[in-house]
Amino acid sequence: MKRALVTGGAGFIGSHVVDELVAMGHEVHVIDNFMNGRREHLAGLPADRIHEVDIRDHAGLSRAVAAIAPQLVYHLAAIHFIPYCTEHPTESVLINIQGTQNLLDALANAPAERLFFASTAAVYPPKEDKHLETDPSEPMDVYGATKSAGEALVKAYAHTAGIPVAIGRLFNAVGHRETNPHLLPEIVNQLATGARTLHLGNLEPRRDFVDTRDMARAIVAASLAVPSGSDVFNIGSCRQYSVIEVVQICERILGEPIKIVQDPARVRKVERQSLLAGIDKLTAATGWSPDIDLEQTLRELLAT
Repeated sequence: MKRALVTGGAGFIGSHVVDELVAMGHEVHVIDNFMNGRREHLAGLPADRIHEVDIRDHAGLSRAVAAIAPQLVYHLAAIHFIPYCTEHPTESVLINIQGTQNLLDALANAPAERLFFASTAAVYPPKEDKHLETDPSEPMDVYGATKSAGEALVKAYAHTAGIPVAIGRLFNAVGHRETNPHLLPEIVNQLATGARTLHLGNLEPRRDFVDTRDMARAIVAASLAVPSGSDVFNIGSCRQYSVIEVVQICERILGEPIKIVQDPARVRKVERQSLLAGIDKLTAATGWSPDIDLEQTLRELLAT
């Protein structure tokens, strides 16, 4: 059993990582400021293992990390909703970049055995084919830029501290406990009201959706797969769907026709039409592959 720390552990993805680590028998601690994370996502975790700290608070974070003295660290605390990052670039830099450095500073006084850093597919430039870990890092938005900078910081930390660091470039997480207004919860929420005419924005872009439970398994597996130094792994499903295809799956699940009305107010500028994860590297290193397909995830969400 190890003592594990998950920053952002009350969030959408972080809470599933907590579940995975608890199921493995680890003593799990969470640091979260509960700006987006929710305490109900941590039901069953002892109260003394939940630490309400903002990663921008250098001194407070250092105290919490020292008290926890984690052996395994999973750094998922971040602002990751792209429209919000675009509208609040300074806040995004302070949390995603400075917050990451604050954590690394804290770990200098309480060194862990391993570190996982949650990055993003948004570091990649547009590409029609699968994105590979060897593709250049050329982010097109503030969010991608902050995560690219975070990657550089944790790579330097791996070199100077001599601690293995795994970087996961996360594609589109879907499933239970969503905390941001992404596409799938919007579709599910509209359908849950009984509506069968959906008012949506962009319809053609294709995205690689991976269930958060599969993503959590991948994150833990990747964190243990780096013997020394740092390494980067894509975490996705290696399948992509357009909005129209997602709605067609919902039609099949519900057994009812669904009409789509494109709402101009919801249409966003989209620089990339395709996002697809090449996951061969992660599979080869860990044996991981996704178990839960998009239809199963949607079936569960539509049943709740």
